[in-house]
Amino acid sequence: MSQAIRVRNQAAQVYTRALTGAWRNGIQLHDPSLWQFRDPEVEEKMLRDADIRHAVGYRRHLIAGKDWSVVPQDDASPRAELATQVAKSLLKEIERFTEGRMNLARAFFSGARFARIHGEPRKLNIGDGKERVWWVPVRLEDSDKRMYRIVGHNDDGRLSAHWERWDVGEGRYAIESEWDALHTIKHVYQDDEASLGHGSALREALGWWWYAKEHVFQESLAAIERYAQGVIMAKVDGARDATTDLPNAEIISEWQATLEDLRARHVLVFDKADEVDMLPGNAEGWQLMSDMREELKSTIYTLVMGANLTTAASDGGSYALAEVQENSTEALIQYDRQSLEETLSKDLIGCLWWRNWPNLVELGIADEQPLFNITQEKRQDPKERAEVATMLLNNGVDLPLNEVLEQTGFSAPEPGEPIITGRAPAEPLPMPGGFPFKS
Repeated sequence: MSQAIRVRNQAAQVYTRALTGAWRNGIQLHDPSLWQFRDPEVEEKMLRDADIRHAVGYRRHLIAGKDWSVVPQDDASPRAELATQVAKSLLKEIERFTEGRMNLARAFFSGARFARIHGEPRKLNIGDGKERVWWVPVRLEDSDKRMYRIVGHNDDGRLSAHWERWDVGEGRYAIESEWDALHTIKHVYQDDEASLGHGSALREALGWWWYAKEHVFQESLAAIERYAQGVIMAKVDGARDATTDLPNAEIISEWQATLEDLRARHVLVFDKADEVDMLPGNAEGWQLMSDMREELKSTIYTLVMGANLTTAASDGGSYALAEVQENSTEALIQYDRQSLEETLSKDLIGCLWWRNWPNLVELGIADEQPLFNITQEKRQDPKERAEVATMLLNNGVDLPLNEVLEQTGFSAPEPGEPIITGRAPAEPLPMPGGFPFKS
């Protein structure tokens, strides 16, 4: 321990000096991404991998959610219900809103994701039934993280920064105006100090396993021919020069080309004095690469989803471990959903409230800005939920029919739809009088 104290640790000096330099240059706070520094197109390449694309896409689907709602804040007044109805009516006008949320949900992989809010004025009679001109959001335009940059300022120790957006038409970065900032959703994932405002991307950890998987996959493709067709070993007379006693490169090259041509034609012809053997492929080598591919695939899925064990088992240790990992995945998804909810509440609903402020004041709900909510959709066991519902009903607890049907995997019958009539529960038998009971 004393030796460790005496040895100078450079980590603090390297970090603090680099951080000061980043703020002092007054040009740009670069994204501290190792993988984008090595390859500017690393995300596109990683998402071409089938395992990574599946895992990242699955997590994005879970984060974005199928159903959403608008809920009042905790300290809301009785008029908050009207505010939630107005917000929900406006948000329903967004085209392909689910896809827009999915694009923003990719922030966990990229570090940050942006969207431009496009809208238009429309005459609507929402709220109290009176027709008014409302500013309605109609589209969320996905914007790549690389379209934005952060420029830092250091005025005598007073640090500040502003966003700039790349103008494709003019071919330069332009300072983001207050108007642009108001109409932009900025979803930064795990915005810690070391990320310099760019967010912490999962790709930084995922990149090493993707890199290894690419190499193992290339070796596996190259090995298929060797293992499938075997390796030819030829002992040829005259392959060594008599004067120099060194291998005769010309003869060896000619024999190699000849054998390759003969093998391609599925026939081997050689002199009786020569020896040509076909060596089978090495099964141990192929098994090693197969195991490596499975290990890399499992680790990639664990990194993205927080678990790698399926829930096919019904009991025993595998089922218990699957249950723990399922809860781990659910906790991860709930965190991501809550993070996205906070962003949409601040940027999207905040934009609606600012653009429609006069109408909201007239309705008396200007101070009742609600919150965006994504419905938690943890998959329930239909049999287990049916047993719980039966127990509650038997104890006199009333349950909503649609919710019970949904959690057990069924839906309410439509009018005129053929149905199977259910049986009414049997009446309980009366308890025999007297105590003790004698037969």
